[in-house]
Amino acid sequence: MTEEVIVIAKWDYTAQQDQELDIKKNERLWLLDDSKTWWRVRNAANRTGYVPSNYVERKNSLKKGSLVKNLKDTLGECLTLLRVGGPCT
Repeated sequence: MTEEVIVIAKWDYTAQQDQELDIKKNERLWLLDDSKTWWRVRNAANRTGYVPSNYVERKNSLKKGSLVKNLKDTLGECLTLLRVGGPCT
């Protein structure tokens, strides 16, 4: 994963094994690995561990970032055209 992805805990989860991580509802976590059903995350205390992927929700993603970039590019081009008296399509 090259982009920093934040996930938010939807529910509390208590770790059952050493490699798992306790999470609390609404806690922000950094997603480190989403290649399996259990996702590896890092919390604000810099602890890492696995949590069930259905207990967290992505807050930003590459698709969203691309959409925002495309909108900014389009709006930027439109503003430039309007400044020179051209149509914005």
